[in-house]
Amino acid sequence: MSPRRRLLLSLFALVGVFAIGTLGYMVIERDPKPSLSDAAYHTAITLSTVGFHEVWNLSPRARLWTVCIITFGIVTVSIALTSMTSLFLSGDLRYSRGRKKVEAAIRQLKDHVILCGYGHMGSLAVEELMARKVPVVVVESNKEAEGDLMKAKTLYVMGDATEEETLMQAGLMHAKALVATLPHDTDNVFITVTAHTLRPDLQIIARAEQPKTESKLQRAGATRVICPQIMGATRISNIVTRPFIVDFVEVANKGVDLEMDEYVVTSDSTLCGVSLRDSSLRQKTGAMVVAIRRADGKAVFSPAPETILQPRDTLIIVGQAGVSDRLNSLNAQPGAV
Repeated sequence: MSPRRRLLLSLFALVGVFAIGTLGYMVIERDPKPSLSDAAYHTAITLSTVGFHEVWNLSPRARLWTVCIITFGIVTVSIALTSMTSLFLSGDLRYSRGRKKVEAAIRQLKDHVILCGYGHMGSLAVEELMARKVPVVVVESNKEAEGDLMKAKTLYVMGDATEEETLMQAGLMHAKALVATLPHDTDNVFITVTAHTLRPDLQIIARAEQPKTESKLQRAGATRVICPQIMGATRISNIVTRPFIVDFVEVANKGVDLEMDEYVVTSDSTLCGVSLRDSSLRQKTGAMVVAIRRADGKAVFSPAPETILQPRDTLIIVGQAGVSDRLNSLNAQPGAV
């Protein structure tokens, strides 16, 4: 039994001893019969052992009852004090306060990522997302992983990710994406179905341990499916046949000399309705637009200078490190285009 639960039970027991003691005096004593306030007062000074004088002349039966109250009271108070000491020494109180702060922070989040499963793959994904300053809430059922989550200084919820209540605690209704990286495909399918039912518009990225599970996850509502076996095989093939392209992409992803990123054109953006030539993106930010993904899903590769940027266009850009920040700052300036 936890120290917190033991303390609560001992406090309830102490209240019970006080109530029974007060009632006992009123039942035992007949002449004179004590009032409720006198009986309660006498029970209180008996339990506290402060040594005040008797409120009325006790009968032999009342004195025997007093001995019983003192005995049970000492035992109950001792247990309560021991439980309180254990609660402070064990850190449960500090942990409880910390969890309340974490839960409050999760409730305030919007457009965050929920990651289910803090295993090897999940922990690496969290590191990458946090490095890109993307807010993340981890859902993990293994209590042994809680220490690692606290060291990583990430928000987390301990619970079963396949349950609706757990996903709601992680802020599912305000999240922008959910990532399911549990080691078992059946769990990832169940999480995908649950999340897609609650949020049909949610972006869901699911892990498929077996290639044959990929189609099941897509039917369940997954936006993207990641199969480590297929990705590993594709990477090996690319390294063998196209090593320089692999090196280029890795450098761009790390943002050392080059940076590859995407930028969404909003309806109020200064880029909206402007052609690529007139936007002067390359001259002002060093960003080279290699592709545009339209709102309807169609992709335009190597867009012409006359291409007009439309609302909800996603620009795939390549440039020197920091190009994304320069593009954001340019767009934030009124009349920049």
